[in-house]
Amino acid sequence: MKILSMLSVAVVTGAVAAMSILPAPAEAKEQVHKPFASLGEMPIPFEDLFRPAAYNNIRISPDGKYFAAGRTREDGMTDGVIIDRRTMEVKSTLEMAGDVGVSQIQWANKERVLFSFTMKSAVAEDASTSQIAAMNIDGSRKEIIYTGTSDYGGGEGAVLAGKIDDKHYRIEVYPSGSALNFPLKYIYKLNIYTRKTTLIARSPIRMGRPISNKDGEITHWVGKLPDDFDATVVATKNAAGEWDETVFQNKDGVFEPMGWTKEKDWMWYTDTVDAPTKGLYRYNVKTGEKKLVYRHPKVDYDRIFNDDDGNPWGALVNYDYPTVVYIDEDNHYAKTHKRLQGTFPNKHIQILNRTSDGNEWVVHVGDDRHPGSYYVYNQFDGALKFLANQAEWIDPAKVPTTHPVRFTARDGLEINGYLTLPINKEAKNLPLIILPHGGPHGPRDYWGYNKERIIFANAGYAVMHVNYRGSGGYGREFLFDWYGHWGMEMQDDLTDATNWAINAGIADTDRICIYGASYGGYAAMQGVTKEPDLYQCGIGYVGVYDMAIFSTHGDIRLRKAGRKYLAAATGTDPEVHRQRSPSRNAERITAPVFLVQGARDVRVPIEHYWAMRDALVKQNHPLETLVAPRAFHGAREKTSQLEIYCRMINFFDRHIGDGKPTDAPANDCVPEDGPGLLEYHYYEEAKRG
Repeated sequence: MKILSMLSVAVVTGAVAAMSILPAPAEAKEQVHKPFASLGEMPIPFEDLFRPAAYNNIRISPDGKYFAAGRTREDGMTDGVIIDRRTMEVKSTLEMAGDVGVSQIQWANKERVLFSFTMKSAVAEDASTSQIAAMNIDGSRKEIIYTGTSDYGGGEGAVLAGKIDDKHYRIEVYPSGSALNFPLKYIYKLNIYTRKTTLIARSPIRMGRPISNKDGEITHWVGKLPDDFDATVVATKNAAGEWDETVFQNKDGVFEPMGWTKEKDWMWYTDTVDAPTKGLYRYNVKTGEKKLVYRHPKVDYDRIFNDDDGNPWGALVNYDYPTVVYIDEDNHYAKTHKRLQGTFPNKHIQILNRTSDGNEWVVHVGDDRHPGSYYVYNQFDGALKFLANQAEWIDPAKVPTTHPVRFTARDGLEINGYLTLPINKEAKNLPLIILPHGGPHGPRDYWGYNKERIIFANAGYAVMHVNYRGSGGYGREFLFDWYGHWGMEMQDDLTDATNWAINAGIADTDRICIYGASYGGYAAMQGVTKEPDLYQCGIGYVGVYDMAIFSTHGDIRLRKAGRKYLAAATGTDPEVHRQRSPSRNAERITAPVFLVQGARDVRVPIEHYWAMRDALVKQNHPLETLVAPRAFHGAREKTSQLEIYCRMINFFDRHIGDGKPTDAPANDCVPEDGPGLLEYHYYEEAKRG
């Protein structure tokens, strides 16, 4: 086994085309008027960073004669298109009515393509629909093939779960449950021509993921308890055909089946019992013998890559840069990936699909400075052909670079993060934005193209993401040991990150702000509360500002599992809630504050915003606010995003940039064709400067 880093070198023969060979999508209408002029000149025009990708989900047909892809329309919606490879012209298009766009694409056979969808409305972007559609290459048989099973009323959610044969797919359906518990899962056989559904199995546990043997028999389910976010249930079929359940508490470790190996009685398992980070094991179900295949000592693997027969060939690890560990170096997928990685050093390579003869592969190549491009790789002769650039308007040479960073917290714990530096500026005495991620327990930051960090670095600011303790990806102890530590060591990690940047000479001690959304909004306001002399300003976006309100308002508390999580993550002591709530300690804040809120937010309801706003107003504090009346947990409309980030950059400019705190806010942040619905308020009576 060898680890291939981002800097490995190999050779793939064949020329790479310089220009896209796919037909150009319709370009969105660009704004040519005066809004955003106050932001000044930027390496990448401000609006260009908000343009959606031109192409996504490109897949080659089994016979290699066609491509299926998602292509962005002028209005920002995504259509499904099939492209004739010989002429490179669109042969057929699947366009959905309303605010529904293509999100996933799969070739069912050489003549028919399957499509899944997401909503792209102002308040429901990325919310999945229950619909699955299909279309033949020539545009015939264009139809919705799944809208719900008649057994459960027709409103169920469903996802494609694997091909059975050229006419049938497995789908996973969620027909039971509600907002108050996790649903059971049902597996159906779907005829992609007749739309007939046949029930295959019902999960014996909530949110069950089925594991089948080579004969197609389901032997295990992996799922959840109905009342616990942090427990894993493994159901195993016994000799009597009944299900034996084993419950693991995630904080203590989980031993979880993933699939069967080629050898009799052996399975692939993932383990966090023997060590805190995820380990991949081979496990004999008859003898109980365990063989460790791979485990990183510092971080969890993020993904195991399998070949067409379900055999693992690689693991994706994100300790700093994305790194692929080749579990089976003789596997044809591993060999192909290694060749491609050598051709594209310092890039993240994803193998998407291949032709049925295994000769041609579609791959995606991306990094921290560009959303990415698609290529076709010919395994027979090594030729590599360029297919499409997801964002031709983004020049990577003008995009800020992101670097992994690592420092030791005050108690000796290693903390990792990412530092994005503006181009054409020396990494010395820069204005710095600390940007904590949301969650907090489970999510983490990664190296790669991140629009938000690029927006701010493009405006001239260094941006630092910090995987503070409690983040996911660094093992169960790093995650679970810090439940109940909001505002304490979790916050200290952000303070230590700030001081690390100052001591390294990267950040100007007098020009540092902190900004975040959701839990990141809490961390931003807690930062300016707990460290009033460290930050010159703070922005909270849909943030948690009162821990008592968090326990009594919002959708998390509607589930028993949610109430259990809140008690563990934030505690139940009213005095602790008071001490760790920024809105209850606003008198300590000296830095100017900008609050942004979605009026319809059900995850972090507007009561948090009211509490924080009113506490600051009572102190006659320098304050700016913006409410998006139609937004839920973050604005989704492009025009709303443009205004929000324009106002954020202007706020930073006045407090750690070239402006002055006494300057009036910009009046050109509303796009000309925007709805103008956002409610921005600048509290002029507050003392500034």
